[in-house]
This record gives sequence, structure tokens and C-alpha cells, in this order.
Amino acid sequence: MRALSAATLVVAVSGYAVIVVAGRALDTVSYEAFSVFWGLFFALTGLIDGLLQETTRSVAARHTTSGRTLSPDVPGARPMAVAVGFAVIAGLLAVGLAPLWSGRILPDGQNLEAAGVVLLASGLASYTFQAVVCGLLSAATRWTTFAWLISVDSAVRILLALVAWALGWHLLAFLLVTVIGAVTWLGLLLLVPSQRDLLREVGDVATGEFIRRTVKAMLASGANAVLITGFPVLITFTTGADVAPGALAAVITAVTLTRAPLLVPLQRFQPALIVHFTQHRDRILRACVLPSAIIVGTAAAGGIAAYWLARPLMLVFFDAHLISSPLVLALLTVASASTALLMVTGSAAHAAERHSLYLAGWAVATVAAISLLLIDVSPEARAVLALGLAPLTGVVVHLAVLARRPTFTPSSLADSCGRTR
Repeated sequence: MRALSAATLVVAVSGYAVIVVAGRALDTVSYEAFSVFWGLFFALTGLIDGLLQETTRSVAARHTTSGRTLSPDVPGARPMAVAVGFAVIAGLLAVGLAPLWSGRILPDGQNLEAAGVVLLASGLASYTFQAVVCGLLSAATRWTTFAWLISVDSAVRILLALVAWALGWHLLAFLLVTVIGAVTWLGLLLLVPSQRDLLREVGDVATGEFIRRTVKAMLASGANAVLITGFPVLITFTTGADVAPGALAAVITAVTLTRAPLLVPLQRFQPALIVHFTQHRDRILRACVLPSAIIVGTAAAGGIAAYWLARPLMLVFFDAHLISSPLVLALLTVASASTALLMVTGSAAHAAERHSLYLAGWAVATVAAISLLLIDVSPEARAVLALGLAPLTGVVVHLAVLARRPTFTPSSLADSCGRTR
């Protein structure tokens, strides 16, 4: 777990660094386009992370129950084989839906729409396999290898961003920076043959049931990603078209930077959370207490630090017009705790086999966030309200049902599989 902690630090620092380098290398309009493309890509990879989460849960549960959840004549799902279908779908959807997003995100006059579509589609297809590999590593508790994988993923991005800045490359290079880490899984399997045995792992349910549960997990994790990495896209599309290009750059920068210290590491820890809750399914609410307390304490301390320190530090790296007020930076930092708590309760619901509940909590939070973003106030106020209040509605949904209904037990899964057969 020390390796995983170090890796989350690398991920968070690299994310900060790429944004700082982009702010230095690009003009305001290109920087805003990069930020929204970055948010779109990671929102969609967040959607795909549902496959990571279900792979983690399914394979870990199979090992926990010694494979007794399926009869010998019902083969368990092979996550790596399922990934092929999801990769094809992800790539095709990115291309097919391009007319809805490419013209709105990428600036006119730079002829980047086709390149942006190709990069997004290929990056998402590759990330599908990366998600499964990460899930298999998590289920096998190979945390050191998992840590190396996510560290290299992030380090490649910052190295390429620095090269692009040094050579004077522009927006296209930073679009490539966004997606390049999605091929890290291939390097792992090619360079570390001992990890290839993971590809043969199977889950605790048949393929059809695995896909059904994955779709629910993907919808929930997609809502998760919209509220975290995809928020720049959300605020862009809920803002009137009459807003000038670059006008949202400051609030997008504030949201992106203030969420990073808490939410980016927690996203990397989410597979570990799922394994943790899977191993404590008989007392799952009690297992939520410690991570929730750490989140609240960290966000409170971070908010105080952000009020006094964030703006002076940002002035070292960004132009003044890209920096929000100290109060906004502090409130957004504290608001990140709401989404973090929803990630914890969502992981608990997922580990407890409550896939519909997991989805419901995130769906309610997303609808609430969109509703708050449509209020006629400043972009900063809309961002604070949406990120601070909306996720708490999902937390209430998760906890209310988990507290009322009996917790999951391995025998109930066996009964459920028996009914499925």
C-alpha cells in the first residue's frame, strides 16, 4: 500500500504539472480547449472505469468465495475478452457522436476536429484494456505492479507535455498528451511477462451477468467522472453559447486544481476501496467510517490552506486572469469532499452487490448537479453549489438503503447465481 500511496502522489503531481505546462504553452483559447478536451477524455475513461470496478469486484469475490458461486457447467466471465467488445463500442461511439462535441470544444480555424476525434476514439479503445488490466491487478492485490502502471501512465503525459512546451508545439500536441497514457497496459504486458497470467482470470458470474453489472457500474462511474474530471465539459455545455471563448478558463482551472489533491488520489485508491468493502461485507457501513473521516478532515484542512496559499502559489505558474478569488478556491476545495464521500459510499454499494443502488446514487447526484448549474448566477457560484451540494444527495441515497436493507453475504450471491441459471 505504500507503493500505491506513492503512485497516487505521482498521479496528482503529474496532473497538476500538465495543467501548469499547458497554461504556459498555450494561449487562453487553446488552453480552454485543451482543458475541456482533457475533461471530456477523462470523463469518458471514468465511464469505462466501471469495467475496472466490476472486474475488481468479480474476480476478488470469486477468490474470496473459492469459486463456489458458479456450477462447473457455467463458465465465469473473462474480463479481458469482454473488453474487446467494449473497446470497439467506445471507439465507434466517439467517432459517431463527434458532430455533437468536436465543433463546440475545439477552436475554429485550427483544423483540429478530425485529429481530435481520432485521438479520442483510439485513446478510449486502448483505455478499455487498461481498465481491465488495472482491475485484474487490484483483484489479485498486486498493488506494487498496479502502482507502477498508474505512475507510468501519468509520468508519460508530463514528459510529453514538457517536450511539447520546449519545442513550441501547440494544441494538437497537448491533445496527444491527454490520451497517450492509455497505452501503458500494453507496455506492462510486453515488458513484464510474469503479469500475463492475469489475462486468464475469470469472474464470479457468467458473461451475460458480468456485462449487465458492468453496464450499471459504467453508468455510475460515468456520473462519477462527470462530477470530477468531466466538470469542465459540464459547465461549458450548461453555459450560454454567447459567452466568449476563454471566459470560463479561470473557473475551469480552479475546479481542476482544487479537486486534484483529494479526488485524483481517491480515484486511484477506488479499486482498493472495493476490495476493502468486499472483504468487510458483513459490516459495510462501519467500514465506511474511517475513510469518510479522513476525507472530511483533509478537505477542511485543505480549504483553510487554499484560502491563504492557493492564489499566491497559482500566480507563480499562471497568469492572473486564469486565477479565481481565494474564497472560491477555498470553497471548491472543501466541496471536493462531497464527491469523495459519494465515491466511498458508491464503492460500498458496489462491493455489497447493490449495483442498482450504486447507479441510483450517482444518477441522483448528477441530475442535482446539472440542475444547480442551470441557476442564473456566476460560473464560480454555480460550480461551488453543484460540486458542494449535489454529491451529498447521492450519499444520502446510498446510506439510506445500505442502512435499511440486510448486507450482502456470499451465500446470497450463490442463491442469486442459482436463480440466474
